[in-house]
Amino acid sequence: MPRIFVYDCREFPDPDPTLSVEDIRKQLSDFFPELANAETREERRGEDETRYTFTRRIGTKGRPRPTVVEILRRVPEKRLAVLALAAELVGPDGELDVDAAAARQPEVNLALAEAQAYARATHQAVRALRQLRPR
Repeated sequence: MPRIFVYDCREFPDPDPTLSVEDIRKQLSDFFPELANAETREERRGEDETRYTFTRRIGTKGRPRPTVVEILRRVPEKRLAVLALAAELVGPDGELDVDAAAARQPEVNLALAEAQAYARATHQAVRALRQLRPR
């Protein structure tokens, strides 16, 4: 039975059917840190689909500020799936194949989430480095 994962009104494909829902949530928390302690709701749609919706929990008060090293470690590798996917979905004429992109919407969502996480982590790292005082 296919599984669909939903967060922030976006659907994500099942990266590995052998992984538990908890493992998938942990993987997505690499892209969306707020999912680290998210709640999960399961919804069966007919006989052939199960949707898991992740919802942020409120209340991160009192969390210690991360160190620069911790922030730098959160920046993902620079091989972004969105670039490879764009290469596959753009034809030789330089135009986006809209039908192919629509058919691969969950992959597009995951690639965009990865790119956004990369940008967020990079901005955090830059801000943290700018706040360092010279010795």
